[in-house]
Amino acid sequence: MINKKGFTLIEMVVSIFIITVAVVGIVEVTTKYIQNTKFEKESYMAALLAQEGVEIIKNIRDANWVEPDASGWKNGLTTCSSGCEIDISYNHLSPTFTAWSSPGNNLYIYYNVSQSRYEHYKYLASPGANDIKTIYRRKITIVESGADKLEITVDVYWRTNQLTVKEDIYNWMQ
Repeated sequence: MINKKGFTLIEMVVSIFIITVAVVGIVEVTTKYIQNTKFEKESYMAALLAQEGVEIIKNIRDANWVEPDASGWKNGLTTCSSGCEIDISYNHLSPTFTAWSSPGNNLYIYYNVSQSRYEHYKYLASPGANDIKTIYRRKITIVESGADKLEITVDVYWRTNQLTVKEDIYNWMQ
């Protein structure tokens, strides 16, 4: 044979194998990154919805202080000892507490695109064109822990995940 330079078949197979492994590795890392980013985004939104649940309860407590009646600062808050959903009407300050039932029957939270906010639709026959059903459900549990303390637990469920936020509120206007 004359001295010719070039690639042999074995060199070509080895180089194609190395390139394939590198490309598959890059695809795997990119896919995992996208999945993790999606989960982190969903977890962050769940944390915000859980904190909003705590703030709703605090707002009700504060409204009870501003407009006191014979029921006191806990008025309306002691009905959720086994868990409930809270429907808020943004036209007035009177929330509707709905008992939490089995997880499959509970309300999903909707995102109202035109008003850029998350809402429950307990009494709405069908959501409007601007309302998008989310993957989130929220359960709020309030347990009396003495005359001047309420323990709030907010559970947010989505897909197969759950996030829990706990906070105690007090009657600091004694």
